Amino acid sequence: MSTWTSAQEYELTEENLRLLLDNKIAAIRIRGFATPKECARFAAAAKKGNMQYYNVSDRIGFIGLAQYQYRWTKTKQEFLDDAVKAQADVQAVFNDSFDALSRLLERLRAVWPQPVELANEGGREYFAGIIRSTSDKIDLHVDWAPVNSPDYAIGAIDAQLGWNFFAEELESGGHTTVHNNPWSPEVVQGEIPKSYGLDRALTEGVPNFVYRATTGDVVIFNTRNPHEIAPGTAKPGGSRVSIGSFVGRMPDNRLVLWA
Repeated sequence: MSTWTSAQEYELTEENLRLLLDNKIAAIRIRGFATPKECARFAAAAKKGNMQYYNVSDRIGFIGLAQYQYRWTKTKQEFLDDAVKAQADVQAVFNDSFDALSRLLERLRAVWPQPVELANEGGREYFAGIIRSTSDKIDLHVDWAPVNSPDYAIGAIDAQLGWNFFAEELESGGHTTVHNNPWSPEVVQGEIPKSYGLDRALTEGVPNFVYRATTGDVVIFNTRNPHEIAPGTAKPGGSRVSIGSFVGRMPDNRLVLWA
């Protein structure tokens, strides 16, 4: 894959989106994606929602589901069935605030000439738009469906981005670092490739880009690059509240979203 020609943030345009998909720039930021009032309502609604927690040492709350968790231990049918309930849980947050997923889809459709839609399997839609709340760190990891989920429709993508809208930021810390070293692991048949808690050797001697989560903004970057989130300090009663999903480019240049 290409390396970055520029390690900075750009505005959302068709050209910049293509550059990001091809890993030629580090990030896109949509400033003022939501108003301060919308952000406050979204954060409050999320904290009242059906929050669950990952089985990892750091406390990361979430509403929705991650397709990655279904790739080996559960069936596609179970994933697609559970996606319906997960989307309803997130919709409940939207109902008390605003629909961040639909707004993001509108922004992408305004600049991309091909369809932008939720990923689907046999005509059944994936879940998209996972809500998270945490001030803890997230270890070095990658998200790359052709390796993570090769037996799903999203395994056919040729590029993968992640977008996050931030409804509430931390008082300090909590920055995200993206390392420009696209993941190409050796895949052994029948073995699960490790994609979380990766070897720090992947970050040595490569360019990186650091961004802060700013209330009201969306940041998009290429998730095939190893990335991590530093721990931070929350404001009293606060957290880092966000919603996001992946955006993959299919062979016909459609963009598909899933979480």
